[in-house]
Amino acid sequence: MMQFPFTSRTIGYLVEAIASGYSQTTMRTLFLKAEVGSWSAEVGSREAVAQKVLTNLRSADTDLAHSGAFELARLVLVEGKPTAGGDPNSAWTSLRDAVAADGWEFDEGTNRLIPLVPGAPLSRETNWVERELERRGWVTTAGHFRQAVENFADGQWAAANGQLRTFYESLIRTAAGNENASGSGQVQNALELLDSRQVLIKGEADFGKKLWKLLHPQGSHPGLSDEDESRFRLLTLTGYARFLLNRLPV
Repeated sequence: MMQFPFTSRTIGYLVEAIASGYSQTTMRTLFLKAEVGSWSAEVGSREAVAQKVLTNLRSADTDLAHSGAFELARLVLVEGKPTAGGDPNSAWTSLRDAVAADGWEFDEGTNRLIPLVPGAPLSRETNWVERELERRGWVTTAGHFRQAVENFADGQWAAANGQLRTFYESLIRTAAGNENASGSGQVQNALELLDSRQVLIKGEADFGKKLWKLLHPQGSHPGLSDEDESRFRLLTLTGYARFLLNRLPV
């Protein structure tokens, strides 16, 4: 099950940002967009309504409630972000910083909430990989990677895992030029091709094969994928993709 994404401190800042940035009418629209309308209740002031919604979401302790809270925070950050040249208001800044303290960076360029790696915001790494793939014209590979990141951000662990596995296969085969080859063992063949061209460092081909074997068994099957496994795949494959792409000829 997806864990509730935010601490009490962040919930407080989210309540303040909603109460200060939305009218009673636009709050209802916000809740509908985030698919948390069923947890809403008209109980008085805007702050009281926002408090009630977040309290209900946290108490529900279901994946749907947790992902709803996540989407609610994301929408508030998206809709409240400053315009070009403008300064953010204090409520928005406090929410952004609180969400970051909980391990999620708000990427203003893509409007995503991306998991943070201490000392290296993951959005910077995922954006680099995606841009590099697109620069090379590897559109299919980039598409799988983008969907994996988006599914992870949405808490869809099984879908993220499946896309990450497909991304890795596409990355290795495209890098080796055997993306159109048929039959089993093509990822292994691609790694051997890259090794024979001296693109890989010593032992890297074996690492790549073992990584593929590790990714392979569970695929995207619901019930067999959880947050920790999905995070492992995302962090590992993002790091390895950057390491490999930096050494490949253009």
